[in-house]
Amino acid sequence: MREAHARVGLPGRARPRSLAPLACVLALVACLALPARALAVEPPALSEAKSYEVMDQDGNVLFERDAHEHMAMASITKIMTAMVALDSGRQLDDVCDVHEGSYVEDAQLTGWRQGDTPTLRDLMMTMLVYSGNDSADDVAINVAGSTDAFVGLMNQKAAELGMGDTHFANPHGLEQDGHYSCAHDLVVMGRYALEHYPFIARAVMTRSYSCVVAGQERSFASTDDLMESYGGLCGIKTGAVEAGTTFLGSSRRHGLQLFTCVLGCTTDDGRFTDTKILMDWAYDEYLGQVHLARSSWPIRVAGWSLGFWGRVVVTPEWSVGGRCYRGQDVSYSTTLRGEGELSDLGGAFGYSSWTQGGCSVALSCLRTSARPLRVPAFAPFELPLFFDVTQLMGA
Repeated sequence: MREAHARVGLPGRARPRSLAPLACVLALVACLALPARALAVEPPALSEAKSYEVMDQDGNVLFERDAHEHMAMASITKIMTAMVALDSGRQLDDVCDVHEGSYVEDAQLTGWRQGDTPTLRDLMMTMLVYSGNDSADDVAINVAGSTDAFVGLMNQKAAELGMGDTHFANPHGLEQDGHYSCAHDLVVMGRYALEHYPFIARAVMTRSYSCVVAGQERSFASTDDLMESYGGLCGIKTGAVEAGTTFLGSSRRHGLQLFTCVLGCTTDDGRFTDTKILMDWAYDEYLGQVHLARSSWPIRVAGWSLGFWGRVVVTPEWSVGGRCYRGQDVSYSTTLRGEGELSDLGGAFGYSSWTQGGCSVALSCLRTSARPLRVPAFAPFELPLFFDVTQLMGA
């Protein structure tokens, strides 16, 4: 097998001009170019969000509006609560005590009662999936002894993450003086949580969780309605208080993971609608769509194993496209069978791959044609018309 590598600049485009093997390979490399297109400078039109931010997996802020404005973060708070609890070293299967507290009338509660013996896992899952505020308080008390001590750990963790526009006053997110954050800080927190805490990454993609509460087996459905309607969604946390609804989200498509946060929405549906608008905009506008190869483009002409007179044409098995960052080179690598090897009809001949910044953009299998070309596999006029066959027999 032979390998070839190339790095291709994005502007410009060319097509193969001949069937000569080397020329075809070079021509295909030239075809990797992305048509020049300016990145959209106008933000997407959102329905409700007062502030928002979109960040990619590498920490690049793609777009934001008032992303450092202090606003109510609501139950997005619980992501920090989960991180601090996991940092404590407490085992998820440890049995915990519950403490009945007082909450505003419409607060989301799991319903724990004195005498219940949930595990820390039960408390964490009902907190992250169902957004139970009493579960958040119980996590804090069981981990740190009191909510005040636990909140101190939350603010310490926020400082470590560089969340300079955030201050926690409770572990659940219900409105309270001195409890605020901003879209940028929350996106930073969400990205860190999904990258470093596998438990959180799994929990925020859980559609329902069942456990025994107040002596009865109950099932708690996720508050994240976007999981059912947005392909590639990775979570992570909803929120709703009198000051507005919120959503800290993440999704992965085309090899790119996005992190978004919308704050100050007016309805439950609005926070999801605005998140979808932001994610779609980022995938469509920040990433460029590129056609890398077509199934009709020849890569090479090779010998046919069952016919001395015939040749086979090597082409991509399917048309190849992908999405990649605009203004950055795409690297191309291909591995082919050795020069001079004979091939069967419709057989695998190699593969090609495209990457950008170490991330996969596309992959293609290369196959020979289903029918041979009726052309000689050698130049007949370069051979002698007659020769002594006895020499072949060793006479």
